[in-house]
Amino acid sequence: MAGLNRVAPYDWAAFFRDRVESLSPHPPTQGLERSGWRLTFAGTPSALQKAYEKNDKETDLSASLGIVVAKDGTIKDVVPGKPAHHAGVGPDMKILAVNGRRWSEDWSTENLRAAVAATKKSTKPLELLLENGEFIRAYSLDYHEGEKYPRLERIPGKKDLLTAILKSRS
Repeated sequence: MAGLNRVAPYDWAAFFRDRVESLSPHPPTQGLERSGWRLTFAGTPSALQKAYEKNDKETDLSASLGIVVAKDGTIKDVVPGKPAHHAGVGPDMKILAVNGRRWSEDWSTENLRAAVAATKKSTKPLELLLENGEFIRAYSLDYHEGEKYPRLERIPGKKDLLTAILKSRS
C-alpha cells in the first residue's frame, strides 16, 4: 500500500478490500455501466456463444443451471452458488439422463436447452441422473428461470466509452 500511495495517494487498502477480498453474489459491473453498457440476459445464446460451443463441442449453461456440459455428457465445470452447485453436482460427473430421458451423444444440445427452457413453466425441479465414478445418483436442481445467456446492452443516453477502449489501434 505504501508503494501505491507514493505513486498515487489513495485509500488503497479499502480499494483492494472492496474489489479483491470481498464477496458478492453479483458481478462487479459498475465500471461497465460507467462506460455506457450493462450486463443483461437473453433466452437464446448469441451467435458468438453458439460458435464457441460448436468449436468446443459443449453446452454452456453457466448463467442458468451453472454447468458446462461436454458433448458426451461429462460436466466440465460447475459455477459456485448456482443451482447445480447447490444440488451437489460436480465437475467430471457424467449425465446419464435429463428428466428421465436418456443422454446420448446424438441427444442434441437443443434437447438439453429445451429441458432448461421448460423449467420456466414448471414447478418441478430439473432432474439429472449422474454417474460419478462407480456411483449413480439422481440430482434435483431447484431452478425455474428458463434459459439465460449473458449479453452486453447499451445504456441509452450514456456516453459509449467501451467502444473507444476496445477500438483497434493499428
